[in-house]
Amino acid sequence: MYALEEVLVRLAHRLLPAALFTLIATILASAPAAAHTGFDSSIPTDGAVLDTPVSEIVLVFTGPAEPTGAGFEVLDATGQPRTPTEATSENGQSWLLRFEPPLGAGVVGVRWMITAPDSHPVSGTFSFTVANTLDNPQDAGSQPSTSPETAPATTGLNDFLDQTRKPTALASRFAAAARVVTLAGTLLGVGALAFAGLVLRGERRDVRHVLFWIRRSGLLVSAGAIAELIAQAAIDAGGAWSASWSLIAIRNVIASSFGVAVVLRVAGGAALTAGARLDHQPAARSNDPINAVRQLVGAGRSPSGSSHATLDHFEQRHPPLGEHPLDQAWRPETSWLALAGAVAVVAAHLFDGHTVMKGNRFWTGVADVVHVLAGSVWLGGVAMLAAVLWQRHRHGRPPRALHLALRFSVVATIALVGVAVAGLVLTIIVLDSPSELWRTEWGRTLLAKTFLVAVAAAGGAYNHQVIIPELVASPGDNALMVRFRIVVTCEAFALAAVLAATALLMGAAS
Repeated sequence: MYALEEVLVRLAHRLLPAALFTLIATILASAPAAAHTGFDSSIPTDGAVLDTPVSEIVLVFTGPAEPTGAGFEVLDATGQPRTPTEATSENGQSWLLRFEPPLGAGVVGVRWMITAPDSHPVSGTFSFTVANTLDNPQDAGSQPSTSPETAPATTGLNDFLDQTRKPTALASRFAAAARVVTLAGTLLGVGALAFAGLVLRGERRDVRHVLFWIRRSGLLVSAGAIAELIAQAAIDAGGAWSASWSLIAIRNVIASSFGVAVVLRVAGGAALTAGARLDHQPAARSNDPINAVRQLVGAGRSPSGSSHATLDHFEQRHPPLGEHPLDQAWRPETSWLALAGAVAVVAAHLFDGHTVMKGNRFWTGVADVVHVLAGSVWLGGVAMLAAVLWQRHRHGRPPRALHLALRFSVVATIALVGVAVAGLVLTIIVLDSPSELWRTEWGRTLLAKTFLVAVAAAGGAYNHQVIIPELVASPGDNALMVRFRIVVTCEAFALAAVLAATALLMGAAS
């Protein structure tokens, strides 16, 4: 069994860099999956063939839209870029573009970029064909006249319509990568904070190890939010990275709802990094929050007549909760700045994404915050559980996996319920019809995320239903300890994939 363990450890070390590279590459290569404010229809429609010159184009979006970056661009049949002589909208959803002179015979390409209420950019292209109208005398003036010496440079239609080559493509992918970093820092930092305050009982080095991850998570949140700010400024400027250093461009982004979220994340991340203090006391002298949680919701208590392993069974054999006389407990009350930082990074979700896009602002905000908070407790807790167990293994210390597993199962059960309920509420709010689950890219991404959550939950259920009862029966079985540590690590990797899908859905909230 130990030989197998060493093989798995080496395999994990070899595959981790490749897995991280694949994760980032998937995010960067993924196209935006618009769900709300996106393209609805146009006049002329995509692929339409018209027999008269076009002097007006109508673009209809599914929600409020404001031109950003290059806004509305057209490539006429001669390969010349055209900008509308007028672009107006009465309700923000339907935009009328007028052209003088009209767009004449040939294939015409249209490219648009708008920003939704959450400040995330949405873009797209389409084309239509104007039949040859030169035989009609009234169309003789429909084409702009330019001499060969003064004709502007032309652009290929395929290049013009290629979304991957649009000026803002690089900035959009940079923003997507930054969003992954920000979300990873949020979920890991808030979850690790909850794990340290509610679950962790161990040596001083265990406390220090978890606080290390809290501080690094704060750095990730701040760095990712700043990178998102820079990318958004470049996107708003049509892909011009020079705008990232413009105080006016930065001010315009910060003045938006998305900007409020960025400020909260930068400040909250800094507070997580600076405020997590290594202050602990003997666990025997501290009030155990797990007991309070159990009394409140009944988690961890065994039903009458049940032989399943719970804290009740464990306490009967190893009171109280298997604590070692030298166990230390972190004192969260002395790290109030870090706690305030966690509140700030969670509250940031009230100002971007679904909250500003769909449904009642208050109830959508409540569901979004509960979803993020519960997801953080679950994902960050699993990651910290795996980190502590692996650290104890590397230093040759007793793993005491059962002790941590039973304590974490109390908060994990509540977190999993919160994730499921809040996720269901958000899905109902966001989707206009069940068919959008398979008809839209956003819906398909949500289904993929749900599958990954189910895989991670299956790992937790296996530990709870199979391994933990065996550990209660045989607390000193090293083979069981190894199996538990490996399953927890696999659960953490599955939740990392959930993180990637969540980042895609956040980026596609508009």
